Order: sequence, then structure tokens, then C-alpha cells
Amino acid sequence: MKVLYVPKIGFSLRRRSIMVRMADYKIAGNDQTLTTQALGSCVGVVLYNPYLRVGGLAHCMLPEPRGKVEAVGKYVSTAIPSMVKDLTFMGCTINSLRAAVIGGARILRFSNPEYNSVIFNIGSRNARTARKVLSELGIPIEVEDVGGTRGRSLLFDLKTGEIFVSYTGRTWLEAR
Repeated sequence: MKVLYVPKIGFSLRRRSIMVRMADYKIAGNDQTLTTQALGSCVGVVLYNPYLRVGGLAHCMLPEPRGKVEAVGKYVSTAIPSMVKDLTFMGCTINSLRAAVIGGARILRFSNPEYNSVIFNIGSRNARTARKVLSELGIPIEVEDVGGTRGRSLLFDLKTGEIFVSYTGRTWLEAR
């Protein structure tokens, strides 16, 4: 996999893409693209088999559930294993998968410094959970672009393995 930074993921790139909405994931095959937008503190997790050219993209909002799971794709800890399961149905083995983790920005900065701890930094916790789950599954991370204070959008081309990343223009959103 290879990451390419672009100023904007325009319509020409997105027009035939499968859109992955927040708290969801999609699996696709050769000659398709997967895209997601508005990765603030959320993380986009890409799983890819470069030999079969099949993969998936999840747009995860939170590290793990605290009760009933209403949407598997909402949580990093449930989305990744679910994508792996779906990809095995498409002929992938866990050893053939590669990963990318994109997003996990610190979008909110509180005026009270006590609230700026790692507990309230959902982006950092999302990225850390993704690394942990992927490591436990033995899936190497080939591309990682996490942290910072700007949101991102991404488009994943399954034919080439290229990931196009575009940063938003905004930085911190002040919370009081």
C-alpha cells in the first residue's frame, strides 16, 4: 500500500467509489474504490490483500463498546475482526492482509487543561486500539497517518493499493 496526499479528493476520484459512512465498513474487490470523509477523531482502518486485490475500509468512531453493540463498524475493536471474517469469505488468509490506519486527530481542545488528558483524546485512543487489535491478529500496518489536529478524508483504490488522503483546512475546534 502507498499513501498519496492530495489537496482535495475531487469528484473525478469519488464518482464510482463505494461510500463508507461513519460507524460502518465495506468490503470490495478489484477495480473498485472505497472512500470515507470527515475522519476527525474517528479512524479509517484499511485492510488489503494485494494479491487478490480485495479489501475493506471501516470508519470507526470509538475504541470499544461499553455495552450493547448497535453497529459493529462503530468501534475499532469490533470492526477489524468483522472485516477480517468477511475477507476470509472472499479467499483471504490473515497472513495475506496488510493494514493502514488513518485519522485519529485531536479535534477538540478544552479551555480547561484537566479535560485535555488522554481520556478525552478519543482520536489517540482510537489509533492505539487499532494498533493493538491489528497486532493481536498479526496484521502488519504498512501505512499510518494518525494524530495531529486536522481531519482527513480518504479514498482507497483496490486495483493499485493506493490510498489518497486529503486534510481538512480547519485545525482546533475550541470547546468550553
